[in-house]
Amino acid sequence: MTGILLLVAMVLGGSGSAQDTIPLSLTNAESRALAANSSLRASRLDALAATKRTAETFGRHFGALDAVGVYNHYESDRSVRPMALDLITNPALGFAQLPWDRNQVHYGITWQIPLLAAGTLHEGDQVARLSQSAAEHVAAFTREQILYNVRAAYRNGLIANHALAAARAYQDALKRDSADADLKAHLGTWAPVDLAKVTFALLGAEAQSADLEAQCRTAQAYLAALMGELPRPEGYALVDVPGKAVTSPGTVTAALASRSDLRATREGTRIFEHRKHLSLEAFAPQVLLQGTYLRNDAPSLTHPLDTYEVNLLVKVPILSGLSRVFAVQEADANLEAARQRERAKELEVAAQVVEANGRLMSARALLQAGEAQRSLGREVARVEHLRLEQGTGNMEDYLAARGQELAGETAYWRGLYTYQSALDYMDFVSARGDSHE
Repeated sequence: MTGILLLVAMVLGGSGSAQDTIPLSLTNAESRALAANSSLRASRLDALAATKRTAETFGRHFGALDAVGVYNHYESDRSVRPMALDLITNPALGFAQLPWDRNQVHYGITWQIPLLAAGTLHEGDQVARLSQSAAEHVAAFTREQILYNVRAAYRNGLIANHALAAARAYQDALKRDSADADLKAHLGTWAPVDLAKVTFALLGAEAQSADLEAQCRTAQAYLAALMGELPRPEGYALVDVPGKAVTSPGTVTAALASRSDLRATREGTRIFEHRKHLSLEAFAPQVLLQGTYLRNDAPSLTHPLDTYEVNLLVKVPILSGLSRVFAVQEADANLEAARQRERAKELEVAAQVVEANGRLMSARALLQAGEAQRSLGREVARVEHLRLEQGTGNMEDYLAARGQELAGETAYWRGLYTYQSALDYMDFVSARGDSHE
């Protein structure tokens, strides 16, 4: 068993499994996620669509200009040009000379401009702008959420890699122990039961390694998904992440003022406020300016006849089956529901900040315990190894010490990256972005 502890130290110093062949730093993983994550790309496209919708809504102020055309076939000849006073008073356009035809074509342009739209244009603009702003806030929050998830997944992968490296070192050492024990049992210097104990410990180590290999594959699959990629059989070679600067505790007040998802929720409430105004404005009158220019043609004409008209349309709503009343009631219910969602989001943000502070405190204690457990585990394993070599120790104590060493190594790396993830979570829920990277 000579040299076992040296072998363990060399293997534990590695930062990934032997299957990892593609180098991937945390910074590179973040860049790939920002470029290819489907959820983030969808949120950005939603924001872009909201921007175009705002421009579309504002364009309604300029009215609508349309090209129109109609072909008519009647049961008998009808006047091609609409009846007008000048057909009687103008000798050149006498009633007798008025063209008649069963087949007629009328084509031209029509333009309608809202002069008084009962507030629908203004309120529509406000709703569109708020929707755009909310979509942009959602995209910003999605970006921060993806970055946090990538960092957490990356560090989870590092924890699994280090745990697997430690387990494999333990397994390799037990294989050597098993070979030594088998030889010494045949020579009679060790009892057969000691060989059985080593063999049992080796089987347990192999099962633990298999479980950790599955955890590594799972962690890397989640990381690949966040980067918009399919899991790679060869995996990624993850690189240990330097420690983060200690961050100050988060405050509920700061989070309530800065969280992008909360801003989007608040703007959603304002949208329903304006929609309620829209439902009330439906009771107000509307004024429209309409203009139409037509060319009227038929086979009996040598050239088309032009006509135009300008209309000032006033619409005063009187009765519509109480639909406007029910629309106002619906808007009231939607607005109250939006206010409740906003309140729920505020409480959620506050709870997350409290959780983040508690998680950070717990992770700091976990790291300190892991550092102590790692140091103690190595020392106990060294002492028990010397005692076993000198014949003053026993196999139970040695195997227990080796298990403690493995647990200490795993606890250290879990504590380190759990603490870093707790710092990330604090920055995320407090809307502090990348300031502590």
